[in-house]
Amino acid sequence: MALDAKTRSSIFTKLIPVLGEDDANTLMSQFPASEADELVTKQFLRAELAVLRGELRTEMAVQGGAFGEAMHQQTIRMAGALGAATAFLAALGLFT
Repeated sequence: MALDAKTRSSIFTKLIPVLGEDDANTLMSQFPASEADELVTKQFLRAELAVLRGELRTEMAVQGGAFGEAMHQQTIRMAGALGAATAFLAALGLFT
């Protein structure tokens, strides 16, 4: 639980005669100065980021496959349209 500024100051003032200013400061630095529901450790953050990286890689692979398939279908349609246009123009006698 985080301490408010008044409580931190009171505790710090009481610790100075017992521990000295440097040690009192060191001890107080171990207590959060702001309110937080849960402190995040580096280990926890690394684990969460590893999970996120895995999810992103999976999603990128899925999207990449879908994009590749869409490009393949578009190429087939364009080739068909080009062939049809060429046949149409040839039927009109525009190619000699």
